[in-house]
Amino acid sequence: MRAAISLNKVTGINQVIIGATFVSVATTLPEVFVSIFAVSAGNHGIAVGNAIGAMIANVALVLAISLAFMPQAVKRRDIFGKAVFLLLITGVVFLFALDLKVSWYEGAILIAAFIVFLILTVTKTQRAGQKKTLTEGAGDYLPQKEREKESPKKVWLKIALGFVFGQLMLITGAFALVENGEKLAHILGISETVVGFTVIAIGTSLPELTAAIISIRRKSGGLAIGNVIGANVINCTLLLGVCGIIGGVRGDALPVSRETVFIAIPILFVLTLIAVLPLLIRGKASRWQGVVLLTAYLAYVGYLVVAQPL
Repeated sequence: MRAAISLNKVTGINQVIIGATFVSVATTLPEVFVSIFAVSAGNHGIAVGNAIGAMIANVALVLAISLAFMPQAVKRRDIFGKAVFLLLITGVVFLFALDLKVSWYEGAILIAAFIVFLILTVTKTQRAGQKKTLTEGAGDYLPQKEREKESPKKVWLKIALGFVFGQLMLITGAFALVENGEKLAHILGISETVVGFTVIAIGTSLPELTAAIISIRRKSGGLAIGNVIGANVINCTLLLGVCGIIGGVRGDALPVSRETVFIAIPILFVLTLIAVLPLLIRGKASRWQGVVLLTAYLAYVGYLVVAQPL
C-alpha cells in the first residue's frame, strides 16, 4: 500500500485507478490461491464460499469501514466504468449459476471478461499517467518540486520485490488455510461452504482490510474504493473462471449450492448497489453507507452461523 501511494505521487495516476489495478491484484491473490487449491482438492464448497464470501466481506466489511471512517469524494469518470462492470459481471455470474453449476466454457467466458477489464483499466492507467499530477479530490496541479522524490524506477523495484516475496508466503498460507478450513468444518459439524463464507472469506479479505486501514491513516480513501471494486471484479471473473475450468478438467463442472445462488449472490448484488450507487449518482460516499453495510454484514454472518443454510 505504501508503494501504491508513492506510485500515485510519482506518476500522478488517480488513486481509484491504482486501487482498481495494482492494489486489487495484489490483495486478491489470497482468494485466488485458496479457491484454486480448494477446487483442485475437490472442496467445492470452500472454493465457492470463499469467492462469494470474500466479495461480500470486501463490500460490507472492508469498504464499509473505509466509508464509515473516511467518506471519500471521487470523480465519477474514474469509477463509473468499473462499478458498472462489477454490477454487470455479478449479474452474469448469477445467470451462469442458475443451473447450480459453473461449467468450463462459462469459466472461459469469465476469464475473457477479466482480460477485457484488465486491458481497459491498464489503458486508462497509461493515459492517466501521462497527465499532470493532481491532488486527490481537489483538482489542483502540483508543481514538479512537490512530487514524490522517489524515482518511478525505484518504486517499481520495491513493488516487484514485495510482490514476489508476498506470493511465496501467500501460496504457503493458502494451502494451510484450505487444509485447516476443511478440518474446522468437520470439527464444528458445519458445511464447508459456511466455513468458506465466514472464516476463510474473512481470512482472505484481510489484505484488503489492511489496505483500507492504511489508506484511512494516510487519507487516501480513493485507493480503498478502487481496491474493493477491482478485487471483486477479479473474484467474479478470474477466480470463478479458473475454478470453473479446473472443475471441467476434473470431469465435472463447479457445483454451486441453491442457497448460494438465490441468497448469497442477490445479497452481494444489493450490498454492491448500496456501496456504489451514491458514488455513481453524486460522486461522493457517506458515512451512513458504511454503517448500513457493516450492520448488514454482521447480521448476515450471524445468520450463516446460526441457520447454516448453505
